[in-house]
Amino acid sequence: MSKTLSPKPRPLKSPGRPRQAQEQGARERLLDAASVLFAEQGFAETSTREICTAAGLNPGAIHYHFGDKDGLYRAVLARPLEVMSAQHQGFSEADLSLREGLSRFFGAFLNEAAEELELRLHLRELLKPSAVYAETIQEFIGPNQRALSELLARHIGVAPEEETVLQLGYGLVAMAQDYCLSRAFMQLLTPGYLADPAAFDRIRERLLDWAEVLVAHERARHAARPKATAPKKKTPAAKTPR
Repeated sequence: MSKTLSPKPRPLKSPGRPRQAQEQGARERLLDAASVLFAEQGFAETSTREICTAAGLNPGAIHYHFGDKDGLYRAVLARPLEVMSAQHQGFSEADLSLREGLSRFFGAFLNEAAEELELRLHLRELLKPSAVYAETIQEFIGPNQRALSELLARHIGVAPEEETVLQLGYGLVAMAQDYCLSRAFMQLLTPGYLADPAAFDRIRERLLDWAEVLVAHERARHAARPKATAPKKKTPAAKTPR
C-alpha cells in the first residue's frame, strides 16, 4: 500500500526585513518633507500635521519615529552634520602629521557644497536660534572643534585651552567652510573657476600651506615667550641674641 506523502510545509517568510525597509522609508519621507517645510516656513510655523500630509503618512508617524516635533527637527538638523562628522573621523590622530590631519579636516568642507535647504535652515537659526539647534551643534560640532584644538595645540606646544589655539582654529575653519557655504557666491563672482575638476585640489593644498605657516608662526611666538621663573624663597632673618 503506497503511502501518501504530505506536502512539505513552506518556510515562513520573515516579516522583519520588509517591515524594517518600510519603516526606514517612512522615516526618510518624514525627514525629506520636514526639511523642506522647516526651511521654507520655520520650525514654529510648521505643524506636525503639515509634515505628515506632505510625507503621505498618518498623523502618528512623527511620534512613532522621532518621539515628537523637537526630535524630528533635531534629526533634520543632524542629517548633514552626521555626514560631515563621518568625513572628519580620525583627523586628529597622534600618528598623523599636521598636514595629513588638516587635509582630512578640510576635505569635509571642500568635498561638497551645502544644499540649499541646509543653508536656509542654518540662516534661519542664525537669525532666531532654537534650543534644539544649540544642542545639535554641541553634539556634532563640539567634538570636532575640541579635536581640532588638540591637534593645533600639539603642534604649537601649548595647552588646547589657550586663546591662541581657539582663534587659530576658528580662522582655519572659516577659510575652509566658506568654500562649502559660499560656493554659490563664488560661482557668481568668478564664473567657471570652481567648475575646474582640479580647482579644489589646488584650494586644499593652498589652505594647507597657509595653515602650516600660521602654526609655525604661533609655535615660534610661544618659544620666544620669556619663561616664567619661580619666585625666590625668602631666607628668614637670623635672630639676634638679647
